[in-house]
Amino acid sequence: MAGKITVFVGGENIISPLGWGIQETFSNAENGKTGLRELAQPFQGIEKLHAAKFQNSSFSTDSAIAEFAGESCHGNLEELHFTHQPEERWLFVLSTTKGDIAHLKSGDVMRANPYYLMQQLQKELPFSSEGKVISCACISGLSALIYAADKIAADQVDHALVIGADLLSEFTTLGFESFFALDAAQCKPFDRHRNGLNLGEAAASVVLSKDKNLFKSKPFQYLGGATSNDANHISGPSRTGEGLYRAVSKALKYSGKHADDIGFISAHGTGTLFNDEMEAKAFSRLGLEKTPLNSLKGYFGHTLGAGSLVELAMTMRSMRVGLLLKTFGCINPGTETELNVLKENLEIDVKLALKTASGFGGCNAAVLIGKQ
Repeated sequence: MAGKITVFVGGENIISPLGWGIQETFSNAENGKTGLRELAQPFQGIEKLHAAKFQNSSFSTDSAIAEFAGESCHGNLEELHFTHQPEERWLFVLSTTKGDIAHLKSGDVMRANPYYLMQQLQKELPFSSEGKVISCACISGLSALIYAADKIAADQVDHALVIGADLLSEFTTLGFESFFALDAAQCKPFDRHRNGLNLGEAAASVVLSKDKNLFKSKPFQYLGGATSNDANHISGPSRTGEGLYRAVSKALKYSGKHADDIGFISAHGTGTLFNDEMEAKAFSRLGLEKTPLNSLKGYFGHTLGAGSLVELAMTMRSMRVGLLLKTFGCINPGTETELNVLKENLEIDVKLALKTASGFGGCNAAVLIGKQ
């Protein structure tokens, strides 16, 4: 949780099949476009898959993830008043579930290690930095953000660049398929006819700092974050939403805010039966059933370790321009506990936003960011 040092967050960027950079990505989503499409024979044994994947021609090396993650970081730096000061302490955090897993097929275990990817990305930065890899299933992105914010709040570093990146891989695709968790068509988060999730790949990154003057555009304030665990099942969430309820409750406590202060929720919203139902129950228990809410999985698919940072960056962009995006794919909201799921884009000035994520192993995370 944050301490006496105020932590600012900004410089958000996204590289995804929906768009190259945060502006293009948000504009395409605003205009009702999606990065999801039908892929023919993406992997051996899979005839077709509805997912978000970069075109193979987008990259020139054998490490696509290093390329698009590096591009995301470069976009961050363009949003900073950056002049290298040797005495400044930087932290670089990579959030990923599988790193450059494609190299396992060739037996190159070293390059498949997420720590190797982190080191390669660090080499491209114009400053030296402490490095950290956070791999905590699908809450990796928010967990990395919370870790970085706590390091700044404790005066252990001055600034942090946090990036989430994951590939669409055979390993994860077959894994989700074995759970019968994939929708063969467009996913439908929070819809009564939802039938599973779509997968995707992307990179998203943000900068945190104790110095608000580092940012070219006015940054947001990181107000608090927390994680929890259901202790319920390796792949199934608590049916009561207990873990997510506790994570949000702790984030509110650390931030000194109340549930009725929250103007918007960026939910995890995978489109699976149990996840969306669990989230609905947790938000209802918190008194947030009328708060505007969306899921962005219909635009990007589930991008795993990048997912919550992709959605946080989009939330920050939404707050800057005063426009909340609809939940793409949701036509008839249909959770047992009703929520205010956005079915159309909404022009509104949000002062305080809640971002949540949940993942395998019962993990949950919640972060609150506010306008200054």
